[in-house]
Amino acid sequence: MMHYTGPTFRPPYEQNSLLLQVTSGCSHNACTFCSMYDEVPFRVSPIEEVEHDLAFVGRGRTLFKRVFLVNGDAFCLSYDRLMEIAELVHRYLPRVESIGGYASIGNVLAKSEQQLRELTQAGFADFNIGLESGLDDVLAFMNKGYTLAQAREALARLNAAGMPFNLNIITAAAGRGRCLEHAAANAAIVNEADPTLVFVSPLHVDPGARLEQLVADGAFEECTLGDYITEEIEFLKRLDVTDCVFFGLHVSNPVRVSGILPRDKDYLVGELEFGMTRFPQWQLDSVPAKGAEGRMVD
Repeated sequence: MMHYTGPTFRPPYEQNSLLLQVTSGCSHNACTFCSMYDEVPFRVSPIEEVEHDLAFVGRGRTLFKRVFLVNGDAFCLSYDRLMEIAELVHRYLPRVESIGGYASIGNVLAKSEQQLRELTQAGFADFNIGLESGLDDVLAFMNKGYTLAQAREALARLNAAGMPFNLNIITAAAGRGRCLEHAAANAAIVNEADPTLVFVSPLHVDPGARLEQLVADGAFEECTLGDYITEEIEFLKRLDVTDCVFFGLHVSNPVRVSGILPRDKDYLVGELEFGMTRFPQWQLDSVPAKGAEGRMVD
């Protein structure tokens, strides 16, 4: 049996990847909107556990071509530990072509450009980076632990090292009345970074997260369902990226779309605009009820 501690999360498009636990919990675990790892103390998996799991999988007739490191921000591990893990992956699973996981801006900044280049050569690629917002005050409100300038530096370092990466953007994170401003800022940083994939989903209040209390106290005014869709449309219209997957298929997306940019931009905008017409006005003007995201339009 393989080692898994607490809840294990992965992006939807990693469904065919081997989930390899190398950490438990999240090294930051302080984002205002997140409660995913509140009950899981951060821990680095002993390398013996990692090797045991790879050997266990390797004994079967595995066709895995990608490994996704879990949990939390696995890229928080040191350069040396990541290189050690890569060597074990390729030893036990020689068919594997790439290794990914979740990463933060801070994880990237902790590594030099040369280290990132060597990690790329070892097979690391397409980490999911929780950028979330292109506005400094929103990053501070969400307690991400970095500034926009630091994000720019980290993403530029990845590009210089030749390591492809994915970016997560949380629409509606600036709150009511700021959707257009947020869309423009998010598009600006994504265009500059030119990622392989951009994962878009609206802000949703996790039970137990600090954001839940801020909403209850009136310190943060949530966006409406119509705001969700409007901001995603405006963000998409402003994107100018090359051969980039636009992934808006999360359960929290009111209208779920996915395609390749720039090829599919007009089609995706049209789908979002059409999807918006399928909601009655009262619903567009309302804040989505907790747990209602899964009943939105496909």
